[in-house]
Amino acid sequence: MEPDIVGAGLAGLIAAQAFPRSPIFEQMPEPAEMHKALLRFRTDKVAQLVGIEFKPVTVHKGIWMDGGYQAPNIQLANLYSRKVIGSLLDRSIWRLDPVTRWVAPLDLYERLLTAAQERVHWAASYLYEGQRTAISTAPLPVVLTACGLDHPVEFKHAAISVARFTVPGADVYQTVYFPSESHSLYRASITGNTLICEFNSKHYADDDELWQMELSHAFALDGDIIQTDAISQRYGKIAPIDENIRKNLISHLTLEYNIFSLGRFATWRNILLDDVVHDIAVIKQLLTASQYDRRIAAL
Repeated sequence: MEPDIVGAGLAGLIAAQAFPRSPIFEQMPEPAEMHKALLRFRTDKVAQLVGIEFKPVTVHKGIWMDGGYQAPNIQLANLYSRKVIGSLLDRSIWRLDPVTRWVAPLDLYERLLTAAQERVHWAASYLYEGQRTAISTAPLPVVLTACGLDHPVEFKHAAISVARFTVPGADVYQTVYFPSESHSLYRASITGNTLICEFNSKHYADDDELWQMELSHAFALDGDIIQTDAISQRYGKIAPIDENIRKNLISHLTLEYNIFSLGRFATWRNILLDDVVHDIAVIKQLLTASQYDRRIAAL
């Protein structure tokens, strides 16, 4: 019998492709794509697993500050990190070289959901009782609470808002970081003709002229952009915790509760969906391993 899958977000639906008979339990009452932020892939591993073609593109990046483009430095990196997560951590703003990335179709979530929709149980609160094996994509602190376990550390996270726009006539792949403390926009990206704006606030002002002006100047937008949707993400950004504590918590959930954690929030580490494919392969190995081998693997 294949394991239960907890969560019908992207990580859970990707896992559903690897476990085609697993039931999927989602606490939301109906389908809702909660990931509207920038989504690019380092490889085509996810594409190969789910059987959907991704497009390889070259992505160019820059930092916009004080009315112009700036080279990365400690001040800008710290301003950006504080703006995004509220503390000083190394973020992607340091890496501005052009890179090759794979871009999924904009309807990736809908395609994955269609493939698994007959197995999804909506408005379902999963009971982590340990009798059944579960692959959980739920945030680690949520799972700990559900199992009646204490939180040994603070799981610091920040909510974000994401707005998407259409840029008529565009066909580029670009990202601009905005470290400025004067507004809530911290990153904006154009993927084809879709402009994705990410804000460090649940409620950004639609009429905030400052971020709109900086956005327009940074991308040299010369016409109207058309907003298509907007969403708030409670777990938009996460701050790392002590690595030994993190590993011990995940191992404890596996060894004592038959819970295999999968994805960024479940494992509480800043990874990409590419890493989910690798972790699924590891979980498949552990599912057939003895309790002894599982304990050895946790060391």
